[in-house]
Amino acid sequence: MEHGNAKLRLPTSAPDDAGVAIIPAMTSPIFSSVLLVTILACELALLVFKAGGKLFWYDELLTFHISRLRPFSLLWRALQTGVDGSPVGYYVMVRLAGMLPGDPHITLRLPSIVGYLLTLLSVYWFARRRMPATAGLAAVLLITLSPFREYAVEARPYSLLVGFLGISAVLWQKIDENRFVTPLFALFLTLAVSSHYLAVVAVSCFGTAELARTLLSRQMRWGVWAGCLFASCPFLMTLPVLLSYREIYGGNFWEQSSWFTAVSTYRYYLGLDWKLVFVLILYFGLVVGDSLLRMMRHSGEGSCERAFNPAEITLISGLLLYPALLVVLTKLCGSGYTSRYGWPGILGLVLGSVYLLRTLWLKSSSAYLLVALLMVVAVQGVSDFQMLAKAGSTRVDKRWTRLEEFGRGEPNIPVVMGSPLDYLQATEYAPSELHAQLVSVVDDGEAKRIAGTDNVDKNIRLLAQFLPLHVEELSAFQSAYRSFILYSGGDFDWITQYVLENRYRLLLLAKDARHSLYIAER
Repeated sequence: MEHGNAKLRLPTSAPDDAGVAIIPAMTSPIFSSVLLVTILACELALLVFKAGGKLFWYDELLTFHISRLRPFSLLWRALQTGVDGSPVGYYVMVRLAGMLPGDPHITLRLPSIVGYLLTLLSVYWFARRRMPATAGLAAVLLITLSPFREYAVEARPYSLLVGFLGISAVLWQKIDENRFVTPLFALFLTLAVSSHYLAVVAVSCFGTAELARTLLSRQMRWGVWAGCLFASCPFLMTLPVLLSYREIYGGNFWEQSSWFTAVSTYRYYLGLDWKLVFVLILYFGLVVGDSLLRMMRHSGEGSCERAFNPAEITLISGLLLYPALLVVLTKLCGSGYTSRYGWPGILGLVLGSVYLLRTLWLKSSSAYLLVALLMVVAVQGVSDFQMLAKAGSTRVDKRWTRLEEFGRGEPNIPVVMGSPLDYLQATEYAPSELHAQLVSVVDDGEAKRIAGTDNVDKNIRLLAQFLPLHVEELSAFQSAYRSFILYSGGDFDWITQYVLENRYRLLLLAKDARHSLYIAER
């Protein structure tokens, strides 16, 4: 039997997909195609609906505001200033999506939704190359159950990055089949690096895999090496901007690189909640049952298919190690790292899991895994649609309407947002009557001392150079105002601790789980 370029000689006693007679429909190409299209259509509908009813958070508001800067030279200057760490290539894609009519909460997130769908297609096609369709569909469903799915409705580059890398991996598999595949491989790998600076690490993963193939086949594919070199160009061309960004934020980055962050990244990606526990229990039960049936029917017979080649396993291993490689790189460069930077690792986790299961267990294991995953995905899908239908599409945030009521009662004093993250969101979603009172007070030294990082204070100060934001230095603000309304709490709030240390009188106005509202007076 021949799959692409790999010839596998399988014993006649174990034909392809042997042992799945109890679910024969799953071996049908029509079934696989229909199920894949159904999954993609349901995910697309759910994600568009979810995107339309979800507020932008701080990083997404950066994407929203920066992508709307006109002319383009102003956008480029903002990125050079250090307002955002996403590369200009990503903003080009976002601006193209922003040209579409409709709700910006959907159009701005559309590149991420497309990236997520590309990720689903890529893991299916990659796994399907060496294994039956059931294994490819199992890989697709594993992605839908992972925390990565949440990034499909986030207007940031991570989902698009993973989708481009996944398609690059599929094209890399097929390079020997058609001369047009090599330039497509170079294109998608370049798009990946254009989406996120650190994706250049993934180029090394492809280079290592290609080196393994070269050593085994003793044949050099110069087009692949040229494609890897070409894909590195966006990183090299914008390296001065990245170095400037590190100079501004790297010394006190809000999350420093450490070996613990590498471990926590994998723990987060695995997402071991009750759904996956249920899948594992059901899956192992089915595998044990299948093994018993095989023992009764084929006593002494059995085989294990080698469903991959060494070069492909090298690529999967490289992607699996991607978060750990990033931790090493960022530690050496003295910059920061957070778990969402390493999302390409989900490709290695999912593909590695499917390949390993097909190797350790008999061929029908992927079909049983598919059944288990389908059951959980169906439950999750119904739950998601019910939750979204109950929430509706409203984007009214009661926090800001309540804050506006208190601000209306004290119209002559400013409303200081303790968290710069909350401040930027309030300027977008709070009632317009409140905007004139909103202030973000910044001080790098106090932010570093109390909150542990000055990154957000620096960022909101730089952003105020390009947007009509009311940002004041602490010393100037204290000289101008003896009293103010303090919206306390939230991430990176240092000013609440500061007013307590400096013996401000605080009158509590309202309180909820995360925030408190005070009148502060000296």
